[in-house]
Amino acid sequence: MSAGLTTASSPRTMRPQSQRSSARSPRAGHSGLGGHIELRCDSEIDSIRAAGALVASALEAAKKACVIGATTADIDRAAHTAITLAGGEPIFIGYRGVKSNHPAFPAATCISVNDELVHGVPSGRVICNGDLVSIDVGARLNGWCADSATTICVGDVSHDSSAMLACAELMLSSAIRAAVPGRRWSSIASEVEAIAQNAGFSIATDFVGHGIGRTLHEAPQVPCSVSRSFSASGDFTLRPGMVLAIEPMLVLEAPIRHTSGSASGEMKSPACTIARDGWTVMVDSGAPSCHVEHTVAITRDGAEVLTRVGFDHIPPITSPTHLTSHTVR
Repeated sequence: MSAGLTTASSPRTMRPQSQRSSARSPRAGHSGLGGHIELRCDSEIDSIRAAGALVASALEAAKKACVIGATTADIDRAAHTAITLAGGEPIFIGYRGVKSNHPAFPAATCISVNDELVHGVPSGRVICNGDLVSIDVGARLNGWCADSATTICVGDVSHDSSAMLACAELMLSSAIRAAVPGRRWSSIASEVEAIAQNAGFSIATDFVGHGIGRTLHEAPQVPCSVSRSFSASGDFTLRPGMVLAIEPMLVLEAPIRHTSGSASGEMKSPACTIARDGWTVMVDSGAPSCHVEHTVAITRDGAEVLTRVGFDHIPPITSPTHLTSHTVR
């Protein structure tokens, strides 16, 4: 579950139905996930790896259930069952963030369709041909958490939507490959931001990744774009033992940058609104969106993906020509 719908302990900011997402979410070192970054020992990473394997299996079950005619509740049920049968706990259920008056999240997964950016609440909505379906799964196993997300192209998805998803996946694999000890996160975020910029897609900069371990949202904040405030007071140097949830979120809109104020020159997040369920983040323009995520551990040799089925290798970094041939709506 990406950070940004809550304050203080998570990297996103909750906004009611009547408000827009033009305000920037809190950055590390301010009111967001700033604070002490835990460095996990080998045995602790082993435990998170086990939780990650469970999340990967649950995500695979959800993907198999994501077919034309299924409901988002059906997809959620598949993931929930996979988690509980393996002895895990779906950590999204009951999640409130830091506001006690915020509605508890009611499901095991966040399922967001088309112009629902993130944090979609599973329901009776039926999956249709051409839908983009983002599935976000989190679980706790033996006291340790992991978090992962993917976006599924159902049936005949548009060329533009497919290109956007390919770009998000490239951003994620690039960030993971670049995550070696000694690098500042801002330098990686700058490279990842450039991938989206060059491909012509907009990054949902109001929503960022996060540390993860004993709890779902821990320090630090892990953005996929760069801001001066993050560089000044939220940036961090990668060290072995860090465990991070890295999660690019894209919208099929041309990237726009702030032209004035303290954020001048920085990428502007697409305008979004929180739906009446208190959770689902809707893209105001109605443009499609996508979300991909892995939990990774920083080791002396680089980043290890803890939420990949079979722990196979990261796809090679390439730049498909179709990434620059789409028509932004």
